[in-house]
Amino acid sequence: MSHFVLTPIGLLTNYSLIFGYVLYGINTLLLVLALREGELSMLYPIIALTYVWVTLLSYMLLSEKSNLCKNLGIAAIVLGVAVLGRGERK
Repeated sequence: MSHFVLTPIGLLTNYSLIFGYVLYGINTLLLVLALREGELSMLYPIIALTYVWVTLLSYMLLSEKSNLCKNLGIAAIVLGVAVLGRGERK
């Protein structure tokens, strides 16, 4: 793992940080485009799935330990998004 240097040059050369900001910007742009056509009440729960992806990726990529509370939280989020998705169909 690389060391993070808290200087202007260190920030500008931290490619992981820059890549994270680029992905965040793309996500924001896609959300704005989706909101132009969709309903916030239907799109926003999908954003909650971010917590699921971050947790699952942290298990796989960072070898973080799983526990019952995390897994129950993931299940609750997925179930909640599924219920909201079935709630109102046109």
